[in-house]
Amino acid sequence: MPACRLCGGIYPRENFIHGIGPRKDVCVRCGVEHKFVEAEEVPILYDPSTTTARMTLLARRYSPFLWVILLWSAWVTVLSGIAVWGLASAVLLGLTTLALIPWFVLSSAAYQAKLARLSADYARPPGH
Repeated sequence: MPACRLCGGIYPRENFIHGIGPRKDVCVRCGVEHKFVEAEEVPILYDPSTTTARMTLLARRYSPFLWVILLWSAWVTVLSGIAVWGLASAVLLGLTTLALIPWFVLSSAAYQAKLARLSADYARPPGH
């Protein structure tokens, strides 16, 4: 994957401005910041509401893993010393952890569909 010559970020080809001269090998974000292109000319540059929606979707996708890690940490520090509650919560946490993996795999199609709905249409120019 190419790298932006201004910020050094590595992105897919569709995230770069097409052209020659000062616009060559410049990502769309740097191109808008350095006034090489207008924001309306770049379809892949997301407006703030779309960016927020994409980040929310990503957070909803991966937050169960964070919760399981936090709950296991709480179990190790607090609940493992309590006899009955420690065993019951360990079984519940174990089942939750095991159920999380199939849920993640089975919900990937819905996640990809929602992400595609929030993605800009991109038509690759000839020669790229």
